Amino acid sequence: MNIISDLSSARSVENVRVIDRFNNRQHIIGTIFLTSTHLLFNDPEGKRETWILHSLILSADKLPTTQQGCPLRIRTKHFFSIEFIIPKERDCTDLHATLNQLKAESYEKLYCFLYQAPNYLEKIWDPFLLTTEYMRMGVPNREWKIEDSNSNFEMCDTYPPLFYVPTSTTKALLVASSKFRSRGRLPVLTYLHLNGASITRCSQPLSGFKQRCLEDEQLLQCILKTNPQSSTMYIIDTRPRINAVANRAAGKGYENEDHYSNIQFKFCPIENIHVMRGSLQKLLETCELKNPSMNQYLNALDNSSWLQHIKAVLDAAIFIARAIEVEKKNVLVHCSDGWDRTAQCCSLSSLLLCPYYRSIHGFRMLIEKEWLSFGHKFSDRCGHTRMVDSKEQSPVFQQFIEAVWQISQIYPTAFEFNERFLISLHDHSHSCQYGNFIGNCEKDRLDLRVKDRTYSYWNYILQNVNDFKNPLFRPQSAYACEVLLPTINTQTLKLWLNMYHRFDSTLLPKENIPNTLTHLVDHTAALNDHARLLEKRIREFHSALEDGTISDEDIRKLVNHHNGSSDNELPQTTTTDAKLPLSSSDVESGISSDQSPNGRPSSSSATFVLQHQSSADIIEIPTIERIAFELNSIALDWRSYQAPFHCTCALPFDSAQRKYTCWRCGENFCIRCIEHGVRLPGLYSNSLAPVCKTCAHSIKSTLSTIECSPSIPSNEQTFSAMKSSLVINDENKI
Repeated sequence: MNIISDLSSARSVENVRVIDRFNNRQHIIGTIFLTSTHLLFNDPEGKRETWILHSLILSADKLPTTQQGCPLRIRTKHFFSIEFIIPKERDCTDLHATLNQLKAESYEKLYCFLYQAPNYLEKIWDPFLLTTEYMRMGVPNREWKIEDSNSNFEMCDTYPPLFYVPTSTTKALLVASSKFRSRGRLPVLTYLHLNGASITRCSQPLSGFKQRCLEDEQLLQCILKTNPQSSTMYIIDTRPRINAVANRAAGKGYENEDHYSNIQFKFCPIENIHVMRGSLQKLLETCELKNPSMNQYLNALDNSSWLQHIKAVLDAAIFIARAIEVEKKNVLVHCSDGWDRTAQCCSLSSLLLCPYYRSIHGFRMLIEKEWLSFGHKFSDRCGHTRMVDSKEQSPVFQQFIEAVWQISQIYPTAFEFNERFLISLHDHSHSCQYGNFIGNCEKDRLDLRVKDRTYSYWNYILQNVNDFKNPLFRPQSAYACEVLLPTINTQTLKLWLNMYHRFDSTLLPKENIPNTLTHLVDHTAALNDHARLLEKRIREFHSALEDGTISDEDIRKLVNHHNGSSDNELPQTTTTDAKLPLSSSDVESGISSDQSPNGRPSSSSATFVLQHQSSADIIEIPTIERIAFELNSIALDWRSYQAPFHCTCALPFDSAQRKYTCWRCGENFCIRCIEHGVRLPGLYSNSLAPVCKTCAHSIKSTLSTIECSPSIPSNEQTFSAMKSSLVINDENKI
């Protein structure tokens, strides 16, 4: 799908005002373009360009008409809120109706089946093999075996085709247990610790007030016997006790301790999806308060109970991890159907117990295993289609991501991935841009053939992996390689500003330590690489002086000219004046998919190569023109990471987007204004570097001039050519 051609035929509404949230007197006037996949607000003066993916729209509300026009408020699933004032009520009504109709009515209409990725991102799925992950944990072994009775999803259609159970079980016992568990979700292995203790998961039993199942009781005894270090095991019910008791009236409930011997039963009260949905709504209302007083804000935050719910999830996960690590007991976890709170607690406790899951690759495996393979209802909980009942939507996966973030704030060196990775994961679970999170279980994704028809989110992460690495991560630190058992107090948790206020730059910290540190690491790498080339050139000049090839006067002229030149510079970075976007980047949605910061350049962006002797012995002396070109192809000073707030193309930066510094001019740019396939002549390693498109064009033009010049020029020719190619970007220095 070509976004530019889509825009040329898009419906548009002109003279639309966007009101500033914090100052009603400030507004921007522009045009709304409505395409088949995006809503775009474009400011002709280049002050703002806002992209909103249709699948990310949570609500579009038409507000009462005012003297200025008809307001239309749009809220998204990634916490962006914008209010348009449309001059004509008819246009507002039509736009409101169209937006509500554009939401996909079925899986087949989702964005992932229409999305055309940039050339660097191929439609390749790195296969996740559940068996490989269990082999890493040492399974199968003497105590645990692989079971293929569900190969056709006959036993449980929301479980994977293969799962792991105690070796002492039989197929008849497993079938009977599945019939006694809600949705057929019988107890199966999900994590095996190094000490032999295990975490198993299932759904609630269909026990009612008096029902029992001998096979289910036997299965739990088989699970208990897999761990010889303990004579008892825990059953953790993650519901409030009153909810579990109420379910007994519906023929469900929880295990009767009189029937299950050697069992320690414990409730870890986490509220249901309806309470969590209401809590999030109150949190968002708190975040949208305009200039609240301190008491108003704190009371509203407290009334939302959001952080209390996050603490409840963390407390349950820490209890499970402590039972496994300290008490060395097996733990069986369930909630009602075993795909919401159970997934939260099993994945978080595994993250605490196993350092592997704190790496980027390991965290991917954790998501694949606990959330995708074992059937979290992503499409229902995220509201992917119009057919989803609004009462089924709930921020279950979002709470898990936030709980991981809260832990990462306590142990900042223990995680390989950064905050941007977690925010990206949250956004793309809702965006439907990739096929990984479509459907409610593995069977749904197999039926939809997502691996054949869509792109993989994990491939996108792999191609851009450096954007998602935590600069504070220390693999050999104590926290990075140990079990984490934090103590969570009320004061420990904090509101995730970069998630819920990411588009409110005035509320965010002026300096983000991880981003600033990454910026400094990149800057240091560029300077070190450039310094190595300078050392090489100094050795060459020293050798040439000894041989009499050049004179001291020649070098003195070069240095003096380099220090004093300000004319005849290469073109500097300028603002692109364009009413339509440069590429199909999902701008304010935090979803940028058209360029690969660390992967291969697209076929439309040429790779400019200037050959220099980076590793071979010196054969001939480079021309002074080339040396001048090398000296001025690397920016010594870089703009602060916090500035500017908008790219030159009018894209507003938010906390979820990475700014890319041009190694040539030192300015910050968005992902679509940067080239990643450029080899700068001033780098010794001859490696690819990020360069803005203006500088890339400048380098290409000057390179052509150098290549056309005589290979062994006279001194007069050399200095004349040098004068036209020397660049000093004083305006871009800090």
